[in-house]
Amino acid sequence: MDSTIAMMLAQDGLTNGAIYALLALALVLVLAVTGVICIQQGEFVAYGALPLAVMQSGAV
Repeated sequence: MDSTIAMMLAQDGLTNGAIYALLALALVLVLAVTGVICIQQGEFVAYGALPLAVMQSGAV
């Protein structure tokens, strides 16, 4: 494997890990403050991902 590919994979892994960490932090923060698990948070993430996918495809 080329070092360029390895660096791209490492960057992609760190980015995905940071996204998962932020999602987990948001879940824990809501649970700690309210004492209620926010089920709708996955829906919020999906609605946020849809505009990103549209913008990256160049449709806008």
